[in-house]
Amino acid sequence: MGESTKAIMARNLPFEETLIAMSQNKINFLERTNQQFYMDLMSYYTRKDDQHLSRLMEQYTKESFSIMLDIFHRGRKEGKVDLKYSDEFLMLFFQALIEGISNPQIYDKILPYTAEWTDVMIKGIAPSRQDG
Repeated sequence: MGESTKAIMARNLPFEETLIAMSQNKINFLERTNQQFYMDLMSYYTRKDDQHLSRLMEQYTKESFSIMLDIFHRGRKEGKVDLKYSDEFLMLFFQALIEGISNPQIYDKILPYTAEWTDVMIKGIAPSRQDG
């Protein structure tokens, strides 16, 4: 998943297209991963008995956060992310969304709605438009 994420970022797509591709990438990963394996891996990781696995997961998390910050900064430059939202808030917001779709009861059903889900996310962090 990390390699496909880097490939998406390297394409330098506009903000919305990048988020859609990243969302689809995550859902495709969840779809390919056996549900029980994923749950066992997360349970094992949270126990942190294995130092090597813990380091790998921490490295992956740092890389993921760095990529997400790059996406937010790109969105701000394109005028697609409201400047009133801090990096910290955006990271928490997206982390909550990702953890939500990681729930097996949700990710089984969300695949047909990837574009809509991403559209709602984008509109939620977009600057307000002043009609007038």
